[in-house]
Amino acid sequence: MRLARTCVVILSLILQGTELGAQEPTSLVDRAIRAYGDVDFDAAVGFLRRWFASPAATTAPPTERRRALTYLGAAEALRGNRDSAAAAFERLVFLDPRTRLDELVFPPEVTTLYTGVRQRAKAVIVEVAQISEFHPDSGAYTARVIASSAHPLRAVLRQPDGRTVRVLYSGFIADSMILRWDGRDSVGAAIAPGSYLLEIQSSTVLGDAVTRVLQLPLDIQVVRSDTLPHPVPPDTLAPRARLGAGPGSEALAGGLLAATAAALLPVVLAPDAEVQPARFVVAGIAGGMGLLGFVRNFPGKTIARDRAVNTTARDAWRTDVAATIAENRARRERARIVVRSGEPIAADLRAR
Repeated sequence: MRLARTCVVILSLILQGTELGAQEPTSLVDRAIRAYGDVDFDAAVGFLRRWFASPAATTAPPTERRRALTYLGAAEALRGNRDSAAAAFERLVFLDPRTRLDELVFPPEVTTLYTGVRQRAKAVIVEVAQISEFHPDSGAYTARVIASSAHPLRAVLRQPDGRTVRVLYSGFIADSMILRWDGRDSVGAAIAPGSYLLEIQSSTVLGDAVTRVLQLPLDIQVVRSDTLPHPVPPDTLAPRARLGAGPGSEALAGGLLAATAAALLPVVLAPDAEVQPARFVVAGIAGGMGLLGFVRNFPGKTIARDRAVNTTARDAWRTDVAATIAENRARRERARIVVRSGEPIAADLRAR
């Protein structure tokens, strides 16, 4: 019985140890905050520095990193290590310039130190859609820039080799601003597809030196609409516009047959009868009617009714062709620009 209980206790301790070991990297921040609340600032700093040295810190969400840096700076400040506190607060500002310390949670010596650091550390973050799509004539690519404090700012669209494509903004930023880009370069020409960088430079208050650069990779594609096929020419659909050989030949053959009959039939039937000139007149009239029918139905002659139908069809076809050409030209000019934004990269250019 005792052996069984001993085994149960040992197994329980093993499981608890495993649980604590698995939770330790994420619970160090909570333990630091509890230590801070217990006014054990040394322990709070120890827990937080262990957390920042662990793999959990590199994969932690920004909210957790902000919380850890806030309490690290506050604990260092209350320990009297102002330089260490300022360094932690500076990292906090660079991570998110929007961060403000709650004066109901942190004492004045902490909030005052943080405010001073935020005023000195000129930094921005940029908020963009991961995928943005727009027409150059009716839309724009937008980026929201948020600053830690007022300072000179310059936003430039560059090629990866550093060449400037277009300057989007140059001036002061107070709290935040919206950058807009219409898809064109500095001379108003449509931009070519490819990889680009949105570079945002923060400078000192006097604007005499760039202190921090943020680069946002952009993959830009130009998507053109499919063009319409040209209308089918009417010749492939039009009715028969010309006569064949049948009607004319039939009229001519009938006339000649009638003329021959009028001229020769009396001789065959009454060889001894007196020749009457009238029969030759009848034969001539019959032959002339046959010739007239042949002329009126001459093979290859156009039919007036079909000619009118074809003329109308060709005019409609030409109108459709002109409309299609205009629509295709408009579709080519209405190319859409698709911008895919990458992860921003920031560089501190201040002399150390």
